[in-house]
Amino acid sequence: MIRVLVPTDFSKHALHAVTYAQQLFKGEKVTFTLYHAYEPSALQLLGNKSPFTLSAMYNGLKGEAAKHLEALLAQIQRKDDSSTFTYKTVSYSGHLKDGIAALEENAYDYIVMGTKGATGLKEVFMGSMTHSIVALHKKIPLLVIPENAVFNEPDSIGFATDFARAYSHEDLQPLIILTKLWKATVRIVEVYEKPEITQVKKDHLQQLEDLLSGVDYRFHTVPEFSSLENCINVFDDELNIDLLVMIDYPKTFFERLTREPVIKKMTFHTTLPFLILPSHN
Repeated sequence: MIRVLVPTDFSKHALHAVTYAQQLFKGEKVTFTLYHAYEPSALQLLGNKSPFTLSAMYNGLKGEAAKHLEALLAQIQRKDDSSTFTYKTVSYSGHLKDGIAALEENAYDYIVMGTKGATGLKEVFMGSMTHSIVALHKKIPLLVIPENAVFNEPDSIGFATDFARAYSHEDLQPLIILTKLWKATVRIVEVYEKPEITQVKKDHLQQLEDLLSGVDYRFHTVPEFSSLENCINVFDDELNIDLLVMIDYPKTFFERLTREPVIKKMTFHTTLPFLILPSHN
């Protein structure tokens, strides 16, 4: 049984994330948990409110959240003819980031989040809400779905790495599950600063090959990207991948790129989903 948490604010892009996840895990036994975090707005909290008033306000928000979750669940179930999917709803009193932070490490196998609009990669990957969830470094894989992402059967899955760190079975298991589910090819892309490969990197490469035994994979190498636009073009266009995967190591090449001032000027758009794997090392 695969356990998938889908945070929702009842928007179109959140619903799209549910639809994408349904297609991605088609035929598998999956429990989807629709998760909504609610809290009063700053305007609602203004003024000198009594404990009774605050309690009534939170109870009202809780009831409204339950009503919206029930309506969303009914909408999803009307369109879902799968015999392997089950659904649950959970509401949380507080900010979404705090709700995700409170989850047990093994509570879910994937978190699937929709992002509003097919925006520049900076906004998709480092947008305020998505970035706050990534920054938690939870041990739960996070799949980010741009609003305009069109589901394609993932024949090619791009895995960006630099072989600088050791790999573990726990790191790669979510990737291996999806690869075997779709009989996909993993395109391992080494992003390097210098063309030579050290003995340490060779050891990590061998380790990666051992962990991916039984999986179809190919190797590609590219120099460290001069811009984020080059990065997305390589993965999305040149390699024609359907899903981009990275391990959430501190100070990765990807994190360095997302801090470039030039990103604020980016105007390109992406519809490429991203799977962010937690590091267990």
